Amino acid sequence: MNLSSSLAPIVDKLKELGVTAEESNISEDTTATNETTTTKITYPYEFLLRIPKADLHIHLDGSIRVSTLIDLAKEQNISLPSYDEEELKQMVFPPTYTSLVDYLAGFGYITKVLSSKQALERVAYEVALDAYDTGVRYIEVRFAPQLHAIPGKLSIEEIICSVNLGLERAVKDADELDKLSGEEEMYNNRYNGEYNKDTVDKLEMLFSGKVHPYNAAAPPHHYGIICCAMRFFLPDTSPYYQAFWEVHTGEDQHRVFGLASVALVTAINNLREKGKCCHGCGSSSIEKEETVHNNDYILPIVAIDVAGAESGYPASDHKEAFDLAHSSFLNKTVHAGEAYGPESIYSAITDLHAERIGHGCNVFKWNIIGEGEGRGGRSKSNKEKEEISDDIKRAYVENLTRYLGGMRTCFEVCLSSNLQTMPELNGDLRGHSARKMIQEELAVTFCTDNTLVSHTDMVKELTLAAEAFELSPGQLRNCVYNGFKRSFMATKRYRAKRDYNRKVISYYKKVESEFGFTGYNTE
Repeated sequence: MNLSSSLAPIVDKLKELGVTAEESNISEDTTATNETTTTKITYPYEFLLRIPKADLHIHLDGSIRVSTLIDLAKEQNISLPSYDEEELKQMVFPPTYTSLVDYLAGFGYITKVLSSKQALERVAYEVALDAYDTGVRYIEVRFAPQLHAIPGKLSIEEIICSVNLGLERAVKDADELDKLSGEEEMYNNRYNGEYNKDTVDKLEMLFSGKVHPYNAAAPPHHYGIICCAMRFFLPDTSPYYQAFWEVHTGEDQHRVFGLASVALVTAINNLREKGKCCHGCGSSSIEKEETVHNNDYILPIVAIDVAGAESGYPASDHKEAFDLAHSSFLNKTVHAGEAYGPESIYSAITDLHAERIGHGCNVFKWNIIGEGEGRGGRSKSNKEKEEISDDIKRAYVENLTRYLGGMRTCFEVCLSSNLQTMPELNGDLRGHSARKMIQEELAVTFCTDNTLVSHTDMVKELTLAAEAFELSPGQLRNCVYNGFKRSFMATKRYRAKRDYNRKVISYYKKVESEFGFTGYNTE
């Protein structure tokens, strides 16, 4: 079936669901003036630091501290191009890249050092604490355990549990910083021998004069874990994948990709059923009082994702795995529409039940429908492309975006990352599709993606968004709230998440009031 005939029933099906292309607002222009903001507002750094934030799209490996990468490489005798922090950044993690492939090249060094439980726990702790130091209150850390697993030495379960242990420890330390933030008397008496070095160090950080986000009135810190399947891998991608290929010799490669995802979801489900991991950790701190009297722990593996090259490696390869996740009440987020057209996003929501979309930058680009490679790497012929009329393409995108909006499918937008991997932006975010997403009132939240590789943090991401899209206080608030509302927070009862979000909203309004941003409605 050619692409033209395959798109037509999709448009018809969407119309059956009550979405049509009448009065289409789809255009290639994403730089239109933001009509809801009459005066450009500049948000102080301290305001963006202190407001409570959620980061729903942050990769564990891509957010390692460069100093830790060097330390772990030395400990494990792993060769790096340089062991000088600044030199390594320039050589492997430069400010700009020529493509997504170039952007991903540095991950090979990081994966090599994350091959022990101790290394995984350390990096998870540091990634979370670095986020909490920028005012993030809730974080969903994602990674592919298959890239780190070593058959007979380091299992999928041990990897997830080690990461969980590091994240739990970060929550404990960050919550303690909140409590200590008002203890000025304790700080004045810090050297009287009553306090240990760890507490003294925390007090020094809080009262050193440096601006920080910690406050006893703020909502507590929490986290979730997202495990990533891979759209594509080779035997030499990791020891785990090498063993997987050996077991499935002779299988169609796309079938192998799908089977590996099924194996991952099965391992996750087995671990979730245990309720706690091999370390005995896993209780959700959101319900501390309840878990004191109840050993029914929650191990916060909150979702499955699929990442990697989109072109030639469709989401449909992983349908069986995501059907299994869906039937097991495991949430789904999918990298889609970053390096492929709107069809990739459509496949994510129809084949993989995606509730959130990672990136989704190309959602409005009707003009690239039919470009790229299909399953098996076959490029579309010119004849196939020409058979799809512009009207069909526009109707497809109009119906797709309306459906996404109605379902509140959230876009996890990563601006710094996109600036590095999308040369068509020419360094100007005013042409980024997030502007139109916000204008169309789709669910959008801003995320970091990879803090090391993209040289960013959540304050920088919000600063970029506010300046490029001239966000009003209400629009900014909306985007921040979306991060909490569309999170996959692990709680025994939904009401616990609702209660937590109310605390977030209350504290956000308190900070707004302090900086004079009250009186702005949520647009």
